[in-house]
Amino acid sequence: MIPRQKLIDAAQTIVELASHYGGAPHREMRVDGLTYGVLHERFGVRRQHHVNGGRIDFKQPGFNPVVIEFAVRTQAHLNEVYGSQNEDELRKLAKQVKMSARYLLLLDLSGKDPLTQDQLQKSYNGINAGRGRFPRKSVRVVYVHPEENHHFLWQPWAD
Repeated sequence: MIPRQKLIDAAQTIVELASHYGGAPHREMRVDGLTYGVLHERFGVRRQHHVNGGRIDFKQPGFNPVVIEFAVRTQAHLNEVYGSQNEDELRKLAKQVKMSARYLLLLDLSGKDPLTQDQLQKSYNGINAGRGRFPRKSVRVVYVHPEENHHFLWQPWAD
């Protein structure tokens, strides 16, 4: 099991380390290795967990398994952390009913002002887990910016 605060602490480390990178602007794939390194070292996660409908970025195996998808907000891709951009990730996570926790980790490396929890949460409110007869579970959305962080629970049963 990965406690929420420990995940936030790890994400703050990732954001801090990413700030030391120079050269080309940050993109999700450029931060993927750094994210994996920190999460593997702290929590023993594995990469690219295959599920129906694709892959999930990280899974912590064990008796209380945890799955994590992540997205990166950069100067070139300012909308990547909003709900409309992460519908597929939310749906994949919501279907992982045997996991003890499901996290959507949003890393803000844009250099812009942090998003408020209200701004972010509103963008997720209208998203549902899609049609079909399958069980669904809620997903904890965690936003981390160098200056602040917040989290909220996304419910897959939105109207």
